[in-house]
Formats: sequence, C-alpha cells, structure tokens
Amino acid sequence: MTIALLLMLITIISLSVFVLVITVMYRNNISHMTGMMVAMAIGMSAGITIGVIVGILLSGNLFQSTVIAVLIGMVLGCLVGIPVSIWAVLDGALSGVMGGMMGSMLGEMIMQEYQDPLIRIMFMLFLWTIVFILWGIRETASEGKKMWNHPAITVIIFMLIIIGFHQFGSLV
Repeated sequence: MTIALLLMLITIISLSVFVLVITVMYRNNISHMTGMMVAMAIGMSAGITIGVIVGILLSGNLFQSTVIAVLIGMVLGCLVGIPVSIWAVLDGALSGVMGGMMGSMLGEMIMQEYQDPLIRIMFMLFLWTIVFILWGIRETASEGKKMWNHPAITVIIFMLIIIGFHQFGSLV
C-alpha cells in the first residue's frame, strides 16, 4: 500500500467522521428524511470506495475484502444514522452493506491497468457526495450562505485536489 492510498483511506474515514459531527450538531434542525439520506449516502459512498480499495489490495480473496468493506460501510452508515432515528440507522447500515459488497466485487474484477484510475474516480465521487451532504444539511438547517458554499470555489478546490493526488503518482 502506498502513502497516497493510505492518505486516501484516512481522508475517507475522517470526512465520514466530520459528517457525523455535523449531523450531531444539526440533529434538531434537520428532518428525519434528510438524516436518512445523509446516513444512506455516507454508508453507500464510503462502503463502495473503501470496497474498491480493499478489493484491489486483497485481490484474489473476495471473502475478506467483502467482509472488511461491508463492516466499514455498515458501521459508518449506522454511526451517522444514530443521532437522527432508528430508521436512519437501518438505512445507513443497509446502504453500507450494499456499497461494501459492490465495491469489493468491482475492485476484485477490475483489470490491473484500470485499478489506479478507478480508485481516483471513486475517491472523487466520494468527495462530491460529501460536498452535497454538507450543502443539503446546511440548506435543510436554514443556515445562511457562506463563501465556501459557492460552486465555483468548490470546483477550484476539487481541481486542486485532483492535481494534488495526480502528483502522488501511482496509488497501487
């Protein structure tokens, strides 16, 4: 495992924990449906992204990669759903299971020359999901707009992230 891949895994976990903290902070201001969507989005996106990474790293052992990815996706989905409701917990857990299974299967089956681009694509999709979750929570909580919510700033930040991760070289 390269340093860039380890940094990517740490980023996925820490951003998921950040969304958990934001959900706890705004739990009284967001609806149950929004909380369910947040839990589902975190469970699915973290599960599928980590599943792809673990499926590639443990290539040839689908059982282990599936169990690891399912557990991580399920735990993250559950944790984000706890502050909202039992339905959000169930929604997040099941989405994490589904995302982890799909990600590990995709990581196991992908050809070697496409492993690096696939990890980068999945990580970018995870980051976009986090941005939309934070926008949705802010919109639902009826908080005033802030500068970093502007789409142009978000696009610039993502371009810098893409360039930065491209500079790390190969991930696998």
